[in-house]
Amino acid sequence: MTSIPQAALKPASRQTFPDKLRGLALLGIIVVNAPFLAISADGYTPASVASPVDWTAAFGVTLLAQGKFYLIFSFLFGYSANFIIRDNDASGRLRFRRRLVGLAVLGLAHAFLLFVGDILMSYALLGAALMLLFGRSDRVVLRTAAIAAVVATLWLGALILVVSSASATELAADPALLNLNSALANGSFFDVILARAQVLSAAFFLVGSLQWGLAFSAFCLGLVGGRRSMLSDLSVHRPLWRRLAIWGLVIGLPLQAWAGWLTLQGGPSLGTTAENFVGTAVGFLTAPILAAGYVGALALLIMRRPRALAAVQESGRATLTLYLGESLVLSLLFCGYGFGLFGTLGVAAVTGVAIAVWAGLELSMHLWFRRFRQGPLEWLLNQWTRAGSKRMS
Repeated sequence: MTSIPQAALKPASRQTFPDKLRGLALLGIIVVNAPFLAISADGYTPASVASPVDWTAAFGVTLLAQGKFYLIFSFLFGYSANFIIRDNDASGRLRFRRRLVGLAVLGLAHAFLLFVGDILMSYALLGAALMLLFGRSDRVVLRTAAIAAVVATLWLGALILVVSSASATELAADPALLNLNSALANGSFFDVILARAQVLSAAFFLVGSLQWGLAFSAFCLGLVGGRRSMLSDLSVHRPLWRRLAIWGLVIGLPLQAWAGWLTLQGGPSLGTTAENFVGTAVGFLTAPILAAGYVGALALLIMRRPRALAAVQESGRATLTLYLGESLVLSLLFCGYGFGLFGTLGVAAVTGVAIAVWAGLELSMHLWFRRFRQGPLEWLLNQWTRAGSKRMS
């Protein structure tokens, strides 16, 4: 994700492949987030995957999307940081700091108002840590990426051991989550805000445990990749893309299939067994392999067919707007203060709705860019970011 924030580039100088990756990744993000906004604050429930069609849809999302696309966004966040911090000068660092502050504010609002599983706040905090590496050599940055990945692996391994020894009672749903489910189904807008506030710290801990270490590692890899303009001329790195595609898909898909199977086992106890948590943790730990396979395969595709994914390229310039827009539309469709569909649909239907919302927002951005050069929230964030530079000049 830039990831979710956008690099301050002139349209003529933009690299098209990162935009295509972002635009496509938005689809992966919405199908993963949708169950938490439409089915349960915990995601999938036994009832939502009771039919073979629903279980297959849940398995497909877990296999192909969960944990993968936020890593691609994370890589692109580090990659695009190079366009703001060009020579590690004071002006560039100030712009980057202000961008992080803007993301933190938007992330906090997103978590309270729309989706407790927000990642913008995480990006702001990890981005602050990334700033410590801006003046460092590639070797130091890559070593830091390796250390972050090892720490993430050890942490998740420790959590797996703890959860595996926990009792069913200890793994039962938190009463605060049950209260959030009730508020999402029947409460007012303010009831939902209060219910989200009660689970925010736990959600933040869970997101940090599952995502931060590997996301920061991807930040670091993206920072080095941006310095070397890896995504500018894809043909220069053709052997790398081929290796990533082959090994990433051949190894990543079976590992993710196994993790997805574990995640969805348990029948009436789905989501409350140690097996489910182990599957989720293993899925996040091995997600970088499949994410790398996706990037390699898509790079090969673009080299062979340059117009491939052109339909999602424009939306890649407005990922902040669309990320928040996805949560807004889904909230209005499913929450009790909107159309009130929360908890009424199975996974297959929810996934279909999510894809339709993504397609509708993609179309809206095509229409928007006929008149404007930036997405609305991208414009707002850039105005805030540039205001600090003007004060320095």
